[in-house]
Amino acid sequence: MTTTTRDLILRKASRLFAERGYAGVSIRDVAAAAEVSPALVMKHVGSKAALFDAAATFEPLPPLGPVPDDELGAFLVGDLVDRIRAGGSVPLLRGAVLVLPAPEPDQVRERFHTVYADPLVERLGGGEQARARADAALSALLGLAVGARILGLCGPGLVERDDLVRVYGAAVQGLIAP
Repeated sequence: MTTTTRDLILRKASRLFAERGYAGVSIRDVAAAAEVSPALVMKHVGSKAALFDAAATFEPLPPLGPVPDDELGAFLVGDLVDRIRAGGSVPLLRGAVLVLPAPEPDQVRERFHTVYADPLVERLGGGEQARARADAALSALLGLAVGARILGLCGPGLVERDDLVRVYGAAVQGLIAP
């Protein structure tokens, strides 16, 4: 698949917004990162707010369907820990980080709920109780993501992966179990 100029611009903008926040990024910054003119960035996206909106996408949670109910906490923690330790993207953390600097924080919150909370709520059976359990589990996962990725807690050499998944997974499981 070929990368279009728009895809390149959005990818560079996404990285810059995640690193610097909305206020810390200009159209010129994105143009320089993508090695295109600011006019071309504007042609493809229209405005800085539109650029942020298009670039602030969230990767969904891994598919939850095949995971047994009593292993869901460990699965979610394991996926998060593996992403952090591989140095890859941490979708939950990205979603949380993008809310504060967003020009329209409520839109980013809504997207976060659509991509992360709603699938978990559905998996947990729907309704207010499932929403409360999903929100609690996502909050715990975000705490782990912040601690591990940003503060350097629970890293390799500090805590074994399987021990972390066992202990933290049990805590998350306790939050989502009815």
